[in-house]
Amino acid sequence: MGQRNMQAAVAMAAVGLALLLPGVPAGAAEAAPGPATPAAGARDAHVKGVVVARAPLHVRNKPTTSAKVIGTLGPNAKVELSCQARGSWVEGNNIWYRLHGKPGWVSARFVHNHTPVQWCR
Repeated sequence: MGQRNMQAAVAMAAVGLALLLPGVPAGAAEAAPGPATPAAGARDAHVKGVVVARAPLHVRNKPTTSAKVIGTLGPNAKVELSCQARGSWVEGNNIWYRLHGKPGWVSARFVHNHTPVQWCR
């Protein structure tokens, strides 16, 4: 089970448990933010990730496999991610990450992010 699915399952279980406990207000479980909720200033921080591809990963100028390749990242390269967007499907994943500090996009299929990445605006 992925980290996001696990966090959602834990949150749902907590809400269900809170509804069964006597003396706990109905909204109490929803009021307390869980560990997946970013702090107010955390949205501006850039998420760190690592390339999990076995071969050099193409960096493209748009979040699509048909976009121009503008660079590569080696296996195990550490990257900073600005945001995520939907793009071309790559091995069952259509999420792409915009790199921070340099131009380009990489498929999320080949980058493991250590914390959630915000959606691009």
